[in-house]
Amino acid sequence: MEQVVAAAIEVLDEGGVVGLSMRKVAERLGTGAATLYAYVSGRDELLELVFDELIGSVPLPDPDPERWREQLMAMLRGLRAALRSHRDAALTGLGRVPTAPKSLAAAEVMASVMRAGGLTDRVIALGLDQLTLYVCACAFEDGMLEQSGMSETEVREYYEEIHDFFESLPTDRFPVIASIATEMGGHDDDARFEFGLDAMISGLERLSARASG
Repeated sequence: MEQVVAAAIEVLDEGGVVGLSMRKVAERLGTGAATLYAYVSGRDELLELVFDELIGSVPLPDPDPERWREQLMAMLRGLRAALRSHRDAALTGLGRVPTAPKSLAAAEVMASVMRAGGLTDRVIALGLDQLTLYVCACAFEDGMLEQSGMSETEVREYYEEIHDFFESLPTDRFPVIASIATEMGGHDDDARFEFGLDAMISGLERLSARASG
């Protein structure tokens, strides 16, 4: 099974999720598609196993009530890094409820870390889903320009043009957006991701405090 998943990741790196098929994975393994079906039921299971393998590469901490926020953010950063390192692999985590072994192990640790932080059961259950969704969405968006074929210079110029566009908006029609143009275009992917994590986790803490109070 490890060889099957490794081959699937190689195919994904070359052609993305759209290009990932049972036939191409079988060809990579030097076998027929019929043989591959002896290991997986189909493309959907293959995609789930790919996501499971990537989640499995994220280090899992021993929950510590004193460091739970730091631990949670480290896990989410690790998942983003793992997804970004393999083309549009983030798509494999969207629209699916992970039930494979490594995904379940990671979810258990993440939930345990959140419980160590004193979050309520409802906040843990719903927050776990939303945090994972946020990371997958960010990882996918981060990779869009990287996979577009644009050079680093072209990507930088693109963002500079966007910044100039917002700054040039007529202040009589868009007074607030024009006034915050520097903030809107002055942060890279990492800064925006960190802001989102901080905002979401702070929100989960507030929801838990409200429910407990």
